[in-house]
Amino acid sequence: MPKDRFMLKRGQTIVFEGDSLTGRRSPPSLDTWPYLELMNWKRTYADEVARLLFCWRPDLRLTFHHAAVGGSSCREVDARWEKMVRPHKPALIVLTLGGNDMNRKIPIAEFEATLDRYAARAQAACGTRMALLGGFKAGPHMPKEKLRTYAKRKAYYEALRRVAKRRGGIYIDAGRRLHAAAVDLYKQHPIHSVYSDGGHFNEAGSVIAAAAVLKALGFEF
Repeated sequence: MPKDRFMLKRGQTIVFEGDSLTGRRSPPSLDTWPYLELMNWKRTYADEVARLLFCWRPDLRLTFHHAAVGGSSCREVDARWEKMVRPHKPALIVLTLGGNDMNRKIPIAEFEATLDRYAARAQAACGTRMALLGGFKAGPHMPKEKLRTYAKRKAYYEALRRVAKRRGGIYIDAGRRLHAAAVDLYKQHPIHSVYSDGGHFNEAGSVIAAAAVLKALGFEF
């Protein structure tokens, strides 16, 4: 098994954590938002991963938990570890972060140090490994300001890659696969998109990102 993959074992628990790419509902009360459901925005790549593993590999008897909250930065993720993640004793945490950290101008050094400490703590407490998603890019239909925004996120994604390497985790360049699919789909028809609003995935994008995660977990398709 390559070092950049994680082989699932029977009875393990997976926790999905991070920002709105993983969980669209936002604080303070994680309200029900009718438009979110009508547009299929409530089902993220995390839900696709859980559904497919539940259907494809019921023999594994995996347990899934969702701790991600829209608008989160590394600070919020770090703060909710003790109450929302640790009690599940996860074998694997699958996480997206970086966009809100960039918007809030959280220094790269703080971002990396916070996640490095988080990964080390999870590993020490539960033997948990981290799967960190990154590499997301603007789609072919997006305006120039979006291109600049995504370019600024690159440094945060590189920090995720370093943390994964340092702590024995997995860095999943889901953005590369997503962007390649976005370009091909756009060539088929200009209305095709993998994004719902210029930053978050629509259902097609969620399926593509889920495929990148499943491949990193050792599934070939």
